[in-house]
Amino acid sequence: MTVYPLAAALFAALTVCAGVAWWRLRALQRVIRLERATVRLTEAAHHRDVEAFQRRIQAAIAEHRATELREQLLVEAEQIVTAEYARTTRHNPRKGDTP
Repeated sequence: MTVYPLAAALFAALTVCAGVAWWRLRALQRVIRLERATVRLTEAAHHRDVEAFQRRIQAAIAEHRATELREQLLVEAEQIVTAEYARTTRHNPRKGDTP
């Protein structure tokens, strides 16, 4: 008769241990799900930030190219105006030229 209470106590202890293990496993699974969600959010934010950075860099490059083109056009326009001033007798009179 002493075996049955011992077996019942052992079964109860095993049941409690299994319950605690199950409880800890569920808690660990929740933590893992939370960590995975955090990683996904972090990766998404990183992806978003990289795309925004690339757009800013592309915009800066486009603005730089437009500035260079503007400067080149101004230099060419200045050369045309200078050549035209040099050709026009009113601005560069020579002997015998009439304006």
